[in-house]
Amino acid sequence: MRRQLFLWFLILSCSNAVAQNVFTPPPQSASAVTGAPFAAAQPVGARFRVRFQACEAHDTCDGIKQKFRCSTDPSHNTALLRFPNGTIFFNGKMGLDADGSPLSKTRGGTNLPETSFRFAVAGHPSVDADKIAYIVLPGGGFASELGLAQGDIAAVIFAGQVTFAFVADEGPKCKIGEGSIQLHEELGHKVCLTRNRRGECTRLRDVGITKDVLYFVFPNSKIAGLTPENAKQRIAEEGERLFNTLRGGSR
Repeated sequence: MRRQLFLWFLILSCSNAVAQNVFTPPPQSASAVTGAPFAAAQPVGARFRVRFQACEAHDTCDGIKQKFRCSTDPSHNTALLRFPNGTIFFNGKMGLDADGSPLSKTRGGTNLPETSFRFAVAGHPSVDADKIAYIVLPGGGFASELGLAQGDIAAVIFAGQVTFAFVADEGPKCKIGEGSIQLHEELGHKVCLTRNRRGECTRLRDVGITKDVLYFVFPNSKIAGLTPENAKQRIAEEGERLFNTLRGGSR
């Protein structure tokens, strides 16, 4: 009964957030998002925010106790919005994902040698987390309900630093906010402690960014003909174009 009351409280809280429709970027990133029409954005996905908050409070996901606790790794998500042009925005933490990298093959745990996204070239390789900036979206219907898909481009901001990535993996449905090794490094959050002669990361500082990461994900923006060799440049170019368009051409 107490848990049911708590869930109702979360739903009412999310409804109040919908009514207020207010998001203020953290001061250190405010100039980086100048022109983004937050005042015109509409809250979406209230049921997903209820999931994230319930997991943080009770370490449960849809009522099921979780082995990897949300209470010690909170998402810190306070906004989930859709801009008039369809862009999806959310904020929160950014955990560290090593999937697809050589390190993932020996590290074990939750790190997997494969990513959900595969390049459409011979062998259908996964995305190397140590070479390409990518983000992870929650499972449980999050992407499909919000009109997103693997391969969509994203602008990611932390402490005023803007970089561009794409959606390449799917994570737990009751957590949000995760990015590849390369994405952390591009945002100025150094996570690789040592590299071998080939430049591959061999030891990680497994510490994510706790909060205030801003994510803008652009629906239907998957790039055709993406390969491991051209991905970094093409994602950066298209991401910058899309982000500038969202901000009305602001730079």
